[in-house]
Amino acid sequence: MAFTRKSLAGLGLNEEMIEKVMTLHGTSMADFIPKSELKTKIDEAVADAQKNAPAPNIKDSDDYKALQASFDSYKKKIETSSELKKGGVKEKFIDNVYSLLTDDKPAAEQLDAIREKYEEYFDSNAMPAQSSAPQFGAQVQGQMPSGNKATTFEDVWGITKKG
Repeated sequence: MAFTRKSLAGLGLNEEMIEKVMTLHGTSMADFIPKSELKTKIDEAVADAQKNAPAPNIKDSDDYKALQASFDSYKKKIETSSELKKGGVKEKFIDNVYSLLTDDKPAAEQLDAIREKYEEYFDSNAMPAQSSAPQFGAQVQGQMPSGNKATTFEDVWGITKKG
């Protein structure tokens, strides 16, 4: 059923009521946009918004700043961990020693104080390297084996003579 004067009259409305209904209907339909025009209106609004919108700067976002701070912290930890390994810290205690470090001094300056308190965190034979010159070969300790001085078969194998 169409919304016409004839259909309203068929519903039993008088001429004055039909005029009021049609006036109200006209004012309510003033902002109506047909479906055929709706897509073009949306496209125009999007294009206008894109023209006026400034280009986004990713480096100003809070997410980027948080990610950059996390990356810088991780990079510092890796560099400091490398320095701690050179300082003789055992691999399994690097995180513990790292947590004991403060930011006001370099890690190398703080290692001696940490070594005094927590000597179990450090390799006992690996003191901090004094020279950076390479060392070749093992250190000689002890003496050469002298061998067994026994002269007979029985003496070598510990067999006692009967008799």
